[in-house]
This record gives sequence, structure tokens and C-alpha cells, in this order.
Amino acid sequence: MAHSLKSLVGIALQDWNSDNSWQAIAELQMRGSPEFLAVTRRFAKCRNWRKRALGMYIVSQLRRRQNGSPTGNAEYALAETQLMLLTGLRDSRVEVVCAAISGFGHRPHLSALPNLIAFATHPDQRIRLRIAIALGSYPEVESIDTLLRLAIDISDEVRNWATFGIGSMQEADNSKIRDLLWLNLQESEDDVRGEALMGLAFRKDKRIIPVLLELLDDDCRIFELNAAESIASPLLLERLNTIEKSVAGDDSIDSYWYRCLVDAIAKCSHTHIQEQPSLLGT
Repeated sequence: MAHSLKSLVGIALQDWNSDNSWQAIAELQMRGSPEFLAVTRRFAKCRNWRKRALGMYIVSQLRRRQNGSPTGNAEYALAETQLMLLTGLRDSRVEVVCAAISGFGHRPHLSALPNLIAFATHPDQRIRLRIAIALGSYPEVESIDTLLRLAIDISDEVRNWATFGIGSMQEADNSKIRDLLWLNLQESEDDVRGEALMGLAFRKDKRIIPVLLELLDDDCRIFELNAAESIASPLLLERLNTIEKSVAGDDSIDSYWYRCLVDAIAKCSHTHIQEQPSLLGT
């Protein structure tokens, strides 16, 4: 049974930041229409900060049903919602600003980039985290430079998302980026190391081959398997095949993990290189 607009708004506001609230917001985001856009504009100007934040979250991914499109829906009122998000960046409440920043991750616009970069030094970790996530959608040099700074942030979560943004969301490749990824490959936070490994694999940095040879075993993570698939070195094939033989027939093995293992074996098997590679080469 479909919920009414009033019911969804009530759930989103009363159970704020709960799974029920996010589900209600996701449903509201699919109701793009002139009438509903007017409702979100009223929310954005409301004295209640939760309604203002709700308005930002809705317009950040506002869509309308569209038959015939691959997803069954399409972006709605892109330019209008981007203007609303710009207003949200100037809000007095951190929660509203966070919602607006998130919106510019989904609906990038160059006019917002200077403001987003300025927020990268904000004392509130929640703001810096949203910036680290959003800037992955901006390939501009100044965006990448900001992600490099956020990748050494004091917050583990900020470093994690910034390292992911640089390593996997951006295609840029230079010594500064590789040096940062190599630095974060040595750090204590598991997920940061994993994202750094993926970023170096994506850039075919052969320095990670000895690292992978140490990490690849029956208990390795998806990070290592995906990195092995991405760099696709025949030097990893023997180790990957050993793992496959070790876990073959084990019904307790996670099916997705095993599929990643098989994909890594396939890529490394079909890679043919002209020269003998050096384990320490770059």
C-alpha cells in the first residue's frame, strides 16, 4: 500500500535518522512534480531545521517516474534543486549543511565547488565527511587536492572516504596521488588501507604485488581480491589458485567472496606481458 505524502513526511521527521526515516525519504525522492517541488521549497524556508534538512535530502535526488527509461525514472528539476542546495550550504544548522553537501555529491555543479572546498577545513567532522564523499564526483584539480588533504584527516571515516574518492572515484594519476595512496596503505585503519590498495591497483602500480602476495590467503578481504583482479598480474596466479583449491567445496564460504576470487583468477590467467616484470617495479 502506497503511503500518502503527509504520512511519508511524518515518518521522515518523527523517526529522524532511522532506517524508517531514510526509507521514507527515498520514497519522497521519487515523487518529482511541480506541486511537490513547491512543497520542498516551503520546507527549505521552514523555521524547523529538520524540515529544512528534509527538503535538502529530498531535492538532492528528486526524480520522477518515466516509462521506457532503463531505471523507470529520471532526474527531476535539476537546475531548480541545485539552486535550493546552494541556499542550504549557507544554513545556520550543521545538519542542513550536511544535507546540502550530500546533494551536491548526487547533483554536482561547478558553482558549488568553491563552497565545498571551503568546508573541507570545518571543525565539525560530519561536515568534512560529507565533503570527502561529495568531492569524489568532481574531477577538477582543486577537488583532488582537497581530497588529498582529507585523506590524512584526523577522522578515520573521513580518511576512508577521501581515500576511496581519490583511489576509485577519480581517474587522475600522478606521483602525488600515488604517494598519498602508498602512505595510506601503511596506516592502521583497515578500510583506509583497503581503499589505498584499490587505488594503487587501479593505477597498475606494481609495488602492490609483493603486498598482495603477503595478504592473499583464505581469510583475505574483498579489497585484496578486487585489487588482484584490477592489477591482473600473472605473479599472483599461483597464490590465487592455491586459495581456490583450499576453499573448494567449503559450503560456508561467502558466495560473493568466492566470485571475486574466481574473477581475480580469470583476469590474472589471461594477462600476457611482453617483458618479465619486476616485483619492485612501478
